[in-house]
Amino acid sequence: MEITEVLVQSVDKPLGTGGHPYFSWKIISEEKNTIQQNYRLTVTTQDGHVCMDTGVVSSRKNAYVPYSGEPLNSRNAYTVMLEVTDNHGETATAVSFFETGLLHREDWQSNWIIAEKKRKKAQPGFGKQFPSTLFRQSFPVKSGLKQARLYATAHGVYELYINGAPADERCFAPEHTVYGKYLCVQTYDVTKLLATGSNAIGFHVGDGWYFSPNAKPNMKTDNQHAVLYQLELLYENGERQLVSSGEDAQTSEGPVVSADLYAGELYDAAREIRDWSNSTCREGQWTPAKVKTYGYDNLVPQCGDRVIAVERFPVKDVLRSPRGECILDFGQNLAGRVRITMPLKEGQRLRLEHCEVLDREGNYYNNIMSAGGVGKGCDQTDEYISDGADVSYEPHFTYHGFRYARLTVDGKAPETVDPAWFTAVLLSSEKKDVGSFFCSDEALNRLYRNIRYSQASNMLSIPTDCPQREKAGWTGDMLVYARTAMLNEDCTVLFSRWLENMSKEQDRYGIVPMVVPENGAYPMTGKLMNLMAGAKGKATSSGWGDAAVIVPYSMYEVTGNTEVLKRQYYCMRRWCDYIIRQAKTEKPKDCKRPDEIEQYLWDTGYHYGEWLVPSQSKNGLDTKNLKKIMAESSCYTAPIFGWYSVSTFAHISRILSEEDPTQALYATDAPKYAMIADKMKEAIQKGVIGSDGSMPSTLMGAYVLPLYFDLVPEAHKKRFADDLVRSIETNDFCLDTGFLATPFLLDALCKIGQEDLAYRLLWQTKAPSWLSEVEAGGTTIWENCFGYDEAGNPGTLSFNHYAFGSVADWIYRNVNGIAPAEAGFGKVIIAPKLDGKLTSASRTFDSVNGDIASDWHIEERNGAKYFCMQVKIPCNCEATVILPSGKTDSVGSGVYSYEDEI
Repeated sequence: MEITEVLVQSVDKPLGTGGHPYFSWKIISEEKNTIQQNYRLTVTTQDGHVCMDTGVVSSRKNAYVPYSGEPLNSRNAYTVMLEVTDNHGETATAVSFFETGLLHREDWQSNWIIAEKKRKKAQPGFGKQFPSTLFRQSFPVKSGLKQARLYATAHGVYELYINGAPADERCFAPEHTVYGKYLCVQTYDVTKLLATGSNAIGFHVGDGWYFSPNAKPNMKTDNQHAVLYQLELLYENGERQLVSSGEDAQTSEGPVVSADLYAGELYDAAREIRDWSNSTCREGQWTPAKVKTYGYDNLVPQCGDRVIAVERFPVKDVLRSPRGECILDFGQNLAGRVRITMPLKEGQRLRLEHCEVLDREGNYYNNIMSAGGVGKGCDQTDEYISDGADVSYEPHFTYHGFRYARLTVDGKAPETVDPAWFTAVLLSSEKKDVGSFFCSDEALNRLYRNIRYSQASNMLSIPTDCPQREKAGWTGDMLVYARTAMLNEDCTVLFSRWLENMSKEQDRYGIVPMVVPENGAYPMTGKLMNLMAGAKGKATSSGWGDAAVIVPYSMYEVTGNTEVLKRQYYCMRRWCDYIIRQAKTEKPKDCKRPDEIEQYLWDTGYHYGEWLVPSQSKNGLDTKNLKKIMAESSCYTAPIFGWYSVSTFAHISRILSEEDPTQALYATDAPKYAMIADKMKEAIQKGVIGSDGSMPSTLMGAYVLPLYFDLVPEAHKKRFADDLVRSIETNDFCLDTGFLATPFLLDALCKIGQEDLAYRLLWQTKAPSWLSEVEAGGTTIWENCFGYDEAGNPGTLSFNHYAFGSVADWIYRNVNGIAPAEAGFGKVIIAPKLDGKLTSASRTFDSVNGDIASDWHIEERNGAKYFCMQVKIPCNCEATVILPSGKTDSVGSGVYSYEDEI
């Protein structure tokens, strides 16, 4: 038996952690049926002082074990020592490390600095921003350097250079957060980048989210790029040296003439200052940096999940459009930018205009700009002005959502283009890939890849809705997709940080806004929504604010992570209290329901409803009739999702109470909120569902949600089942559910015994359906199932939106049959459900215990068909295997083969 993957904060040997880490590990063994019997975890300083010692703990728990020792100190390295004993009497040990960042205000001995020259407020649109800023500082290093740590952050986004070399490969630091309350500090090990003698630090700073007109934080800013850094050197003889941001630094304008995350970047190579981040630099016009008082109370150490380049795509084809345009086709819709090496003469201007789709004739078409409204300023354009030298350029401070890029040089389409001059770079937050899927049907494989690419494109610093238009942290999108996301990648660090920012955005009423961070135009949009609904506080909606509860619970379901439940507990609780209060105190006009029912229904305020139900959005988003469209489904989504949050929170309280019986709050909350949830369920059964079993809407989702959540009274279950089946049949066996109901559609059908119909929907290739997008050549998941009209014209909504990709969760649990029998997959059920079309399917999932795999195929031998499957179960896990014939087998860790005649 061995211990592997000892992680701190879900990261291997992290630098710059906060003061409250947690620990995870896995065990591997060739011995079958291996279970962890006990563990002992100790944390010590480098001089051997024991900060934490759990003693021998009899438990199978091997993930999200919280630090419970004496307070950790800033900038300290700690050793993690782990000893595990299994049920076979085997014992193994492992050692890992972590290092804390700057944990306290008094740790900072540096000043914020800005350029002397004042900058004006940026405007939306390409070329309407102001130049990037270069900050540099020279300093000496003595011989005998042992260690060097740099702590840094900025207003804007920055690239860090030491002696002319990038400090690492990250993009867009310090990333996208609620800046006024939560600004990330990055920690860099720069020891190997320094040399004895003269050295230099360089920061190249662009606008980022902090100054973007489309994403500016909801706070006062002064439009000045600013940096804060502290370099701490430790020598072999114990001597320490501090290099800090202050008046010793110099500033100059950078070669980026203008840049915006939405509009694009204009770069003038002639403005480059040679060797600017080296101590030998003698060029450029440099002025002393100006010290500025901004404060330190919002600074938070960032651990893990950098934004990096995760994949690169060559040009698939160079197209010539009917209009004579030169269009680069990279073959994949993605979030990122294009790397350029095209030779140019001095003064030539190369321009790339990015888009997701072409028009019906094959011409360039910016569908986002055509949408107006939130598409304003989303030019998605990059321009490079040559200085005559060899070109090696990739935009610094922008990214786009695109598959295609229209190329011009000096305003004209070039006659000759070498595809090797251009490479598309996919950017995403760095996460561990934990899932794979492959089957005998190429269309389903392409759907899976589309889901994965939409996820990669929209997990960039925060979970976003789309990479080309809003790039915003819409909470409703994450609510429906969080579980699927965690089954594809370990998003623990990314989601945890986003949830912490959600807590920062929660207002005094307990309201969680629609978008986190709530920036750009969203606060004003929210005020207008509240005026329409007569509501107070930040604008929210059922199904969106409910992400406060459902996202952490989805993380728990997949990983067993109770730490995120504890850390988000008060945010969840305050959100549920808001729902309960709204239901009790607000009543719709002309309401005729008895008070004992109405006081438990959340049926007032502004609600999006299901959102983008295909039959309501066939011709795009009908903004003129939006209020009526939303009301058609919010009449059931609001009370149901209100109940969903409260009921789930009661369950969370019970989970935490069982884990830690000493916490009285959990024990008190569990029955309290369970009772309210029961009242809400009863109110839905009596106040939303009619006495005859009818619903206030005949949309497909009106039957899906009550059936899935077991809200339908026994007497009406048959009618609901019949109505759901009928709604699918009359819709020509196509789906007609929006964001909020789609994740539950196929499961609802399985619950009423309609597995065949569920598969029929999955295999449907006519719009609206999942595979219709594949048939149309889509390479990501679309925001609207009707991406194109009947004439073949593309719509104006996003073609890279992961919400409808939540179907992958159902595929994994049914096609491959891997489903958790308890949170964290410590116990699993392997039960593939055959549909008669697939002849093979393979799925692996790297759970917190290790790889779970289901690999099956159908063989024909001597006139008979056999279902053949190989199953892999990791240590610390138990499985129930159910074959198509109904035969079952209970197994522990190991690899097992099965054959079943069908």
